[in-house]
Amino acid sequence: MRDELAALGDQFRRRLLNDRETRRSIDGLLADLDHTRRAAEGRILQPLLYDLVLLVDRVEREDDAFADSVAAELLVLLEKYGMTRIPVTRGPFNPGTQEAVGVIAALSPEQSGDVAEVVRHGYRLEERIVRPQQVRVYTDR
Repeated sequence: MRDELAALGDQFRRRLLNDRETRRSIDGLLADLDHTRRAAEGRILQPLLYDLVLLVDRVEREDDAFADSVAAELLVLLEKYGMTRIPVTRGPFNPGTQEAVGVIAALSPEQSGDVAEVVRHGYRLEERIVRPQQVRVYTDR
């Protein structure tokens, strides 16, 4: 009886270890599948989202209530699929999220290197910058 009990205990431990290894394998496969799915979505979805960003740019150039409401709806649609506008921030120029497209003379030396104005909004898809924010920067030259 002791031998049978020991054999059952060994069998239980082997199955438990096997189940843990199987679970780790399944988790790894699920992670790979998620990564592959995201990559495929990015290749398919990103060009469409970028085209919508260009459409938002065009609509925002218009100055009427209808254009404003269309732009707002497009921004909501972009956010639904993970494309968000980089927030407009004043302060020092950030080359990680901004692209300097011009300079403006600083009124004081403290302003030098700060963002003067946003020329074109930037966007990110998830955490990746799709289009940097285009800005003019104060300079003391």
